[in-house]
Amino acid sequence: MSPLSRDALLLRCCYMFYQEDMSIQEIGKHLGISRFRVSRYLKEAREKGILQIQIRDPNIEYERLALQLERTFPLRRAVVVPKPYDADPDTIRLAIGQAAVNLFYSLEPETSIGITWGRTIAHMVRELPPSGLQARRVVELVGGFGQITSTVSARAVALWISEKLGAECVQLPAPIICDSDETARSLLSESSIRQTLLLGAQCTMAVAGLAPMAPSSLLYQAGYLSKNDLEDLVAGNVVGSILGRFFDSDGQECDTPFRHRAISLSFEDFRRIPERIVLAGGREKVPGILGLIRGGLLTTLMTDSDTAQGILEANQQ
Repeated sequence: MSPLSRDALLLRCCYMFYQEDMSIQEIGKHLGISRFRVSRYLKEAREKGILQIQIRDPNIEYERLALQLERTFPLRRAVVVPKPYDADPDTIRLAIGQAAVNLFYSLEPETSIGITWGRTIAHMVRELPPSGLQARRVVELVGGFGQITSTVSARAVALWISEKLGAECVQLPAPIICDSDETARSLLSESSIRQTLLLGAQCTMAVAGLAPMAPSSLLYQAGYLSKNDLEDLVAGNVVGSILGRFFDSDGQECDTPFRHRAISLSFEDFRRIPERIVLAGGREKVPGILGLIRGGLLTTLMTDSDTAQGILEANQQ
């Protein structure tokens, strides 16, 4: 038995473990006690506040939020970027887009990527390095005409990313939402569109954006929805849109006038893609993000710190 008092043993365990980087087994051998007793002393020191660990890195708060999201929800991964004070929406989109670039550094060359269009995704593609990354195929999961920004069109995103990844590009030559059910049925009967959607369902990874039910929605700004449409969708308990499809707080597709007018992958096929990454920031997207999580529509969330906090708070209400 060690001749040291219990308190002395506890303090020595703390010092040797945290200051001298000794293993629990080495400490036990040096002090003449079992490694299980060493572990108990370290645990007790933390519980009593004798041992206080400080992590001196400003990013620790964002990692704490990410871990809390992963532990609260069935997420494979959460990435939280800092939201600068009074940041405008596009600054937040840029920060999330820049962080999303890291997703591509571990890509296998045979990866098939499904992609939607949006401003945050456009930032992500712009930030990708022009060479050094590789994938097999990039597939548009939604149709898309019109401009995302003043310099980037919806059709350009898939072409841009496939060029940077040295990948085949498969586009979906149709609007994301048609003017009528009949037009949608006609387009969906085209063999080229059916083949593209089939390839989309076979992707191993998908990267998508989220449209809120607000005037800031790109669907609204691109002219696919009117002000009355937005008001009717909100009145019908729609909380967001992904793939041009509108869903409720449980992530279930709503029976709206647009349900059969979307030219995009179905929710059923989207859920079969193993890795489903959603890039979404801004408090107005909190209800939509929660709906996607509850509906099993995403495996990885990339957001900003203010939105992450909003998600955790809304989940407790």
